[in-house]
Amino acid sequence: MSSDDTVRRARLALLVASWALVACLVVQLFLVGLDVFGASQQVGTVHRDFAYLYGWLAPALVLLAMLGRTPRWVTIGTIVLLVLFAIQTYLPSLQDRLPLLAATHAVNALAVFWLAVIIARRSRDLLGPTHLHGGS
Repeated sequence: MSSDDTVRRARLALLVASWALVACLVVQLFLVGLDVFGASQQVGTVHRDFAYLYGWLAPALVLLAMLGRTPRWVTIGTIVLLVLFAIQTYLPSLQDRLPLLAATHAVNALAVFWLAVIIARRSRDLLGPTHLHGGS
């Protein structure tokens, strides 16, 4: 496999993984709703556990961006997304000591979602017409 093939495959994987992350974030929002409105028997745990299940996508995006030799803004965007995701997992632990800071968990979630959508939408442009239209 040539270097160009590796770059194209990494970029395609970046596209798929970034949209998978967006989909997981939408499901995550639904799970939050289940917790908030008491529809879940395991309040808080489903939401938290699901985040740990799909959380591997954030570092995978960084690796795929690097392997795909993406433009600097894409690579930096994936790194920022990873940092925001890490912060997101830490914020709830501040609930007792710094409740106002812990409350930014919801705002940070918006930032994570926003950046994930931008990366997913723009990663399509990195593929070029060959992959988009089934050419060789």
